[in-house]
Amino acid sequence: MIKCCNYICLLYLLFGIGKFTVYAQEIEPRQEINIDDLGDVSDEFLENFFEALKQKAITNYDKAINALNKCVEINPEPKYLYLELGKNYLELKQHEIAEENFKKALESKPDNRFILELLFEVYFHQQKYKESIGVVEKLVKYNSMFKEQLANLYYHDKRYDEALTLIDELDEEYGSDGYRKQLRKRISSKIKNPSGQISRLEKKIKEKPKSEQNYLNLIYLYSQNNEDEKAYQTAQALLKKNPKSELVHLALYKFYIEDNSKTEQAIQSMKIALKSNKIDKDSKYKVISDFLIFIEKHPQYESQLVEAVSILSSEQDNAKVFTELGHHYYKKGDKEKALNFYERGIKNSTGNFSLLKRVLLLQLDLKRYTKAEIGSQFALEMFPAQPIFYLVNGVSLIHLDRPNDAIDILSSGIDYIIEDPKMEADFYKQMGEAYLKLGDAAKSSEYLEKSNQLQKKS
Repeated sequence: MIKCCNYICLLYLLFGIGKFTVYAQEIEPRQEINIDDLGDVSDEFLENFFEALKQKAITNYDKAINALNKCVEINPEPKYLYLELGKNYLELKQHEIAEENFKKALESKPDNRFILELLFEVYFHQQKYKESIGVVEKLVKYNSMFKEQLANLYYHDKRYDEALTLIDELDEEYGSDGYRKQLRKRISSKIKNPSGQISRLEKKIKEKPKSEQNYLNLIYLYSQNNEDEKAYQTAQALLKKNPKSELVHLALYKFYIEDNSKTEQAIQSMKIALKSNKIDKDSKYKVISDFLIFIEKHPQYESQLVEAVSILSSEQDNAKVFTELGHHYYKKGDKEKALNFYERGIKNSTGNFSLLKRVLLLQLDLKRYTKAEIGSQFALEMFPAQPIFYLVNGVSLIHLDRPNDAIDILSSGIDYIIEDPKMEADFYKQMGEAYLKLGDAAKSSEYLEKSNQLQKKS
């Protein structure tokens, strides 16, 4: 039997210009046809059918289609033939023919989840969004997570209120997540008059006054509609109803920051948000980013930033936050703090060339030669054609009293320099320094002179 994964297309509208991405999500294994399902058919039919399965298994889709068509000539009644034909045409990206066959297969099983998913995939590839809606509306009864696909489709069909209603239902059932937050923003940005959605959420809050998510969604809509005072009042209402709410502080700290008389409340709200296990890392990153902007205007509160960062230090995967903090202190010229945060941030971003380069140059600048030597060796394994890392390694080795090793690495790295006389001059200067350490004054003078000549040209 062929192995088959169950793919569900998640439809995204990116940047508002109609570009879409397909995401795969395995819900449950699909079942293939077994011999008991074939019915009373002839030996010739069976031979061709199993030949089709064999050819599909080895990706000979054209041959599989030929074998299935022979089955159809023998007996056109079994609907599973059209399911198999559809799958093969789908693999060949012949979507219109695949669609025709899946529709035939559905005639006897109009609510078959497996066939409906395949038909949805075909519609997706053909950008038949209205047809997709009809299929996904049937699929929702099998798994409520299909509502995400349906919300995407409603969005593309400009049925914004229905899309937001589905997202609200999912948030209530599963809790909010990053994907649905982004989808909500895209949908809300298209709504010219959100009064209908606002009324619906106000009604839901009256029905379920302890549901945090409804308050948060309403705060967002008010903010999008430039009704900041109503958004703030809604946040205060949530805090009054649920004094232990942590999510509300994602909204409150912004209101407090804008009110210069509530600086202490702003900082306290930011700390609560950063400590919360209910708030995702991207949102915490946004809190830190806003905190940094706040400190640019109120530098007297920088110690509070350090305290806030200590909250995050115990968590894993905060590379983005630490890197942003490194940028903050780098711009201020505080190299020690910048390097400290960069080193913490790069642990999960070792493939980031620009960040790796900055870390190594700061380590040299601050005379951390052992770290720079080890780090540049690692960098060369990842980026073996980048001369800057040979140079950092060579400089580190010179300061670690390993001039012979320095000359070897610098001699290797200089071959990767392309039309960069300044860097070439730096290489020759360091080679001159290395030979000077070895006591070879003649060689040292030769390379230093080469460096001087190149510096004059550059």
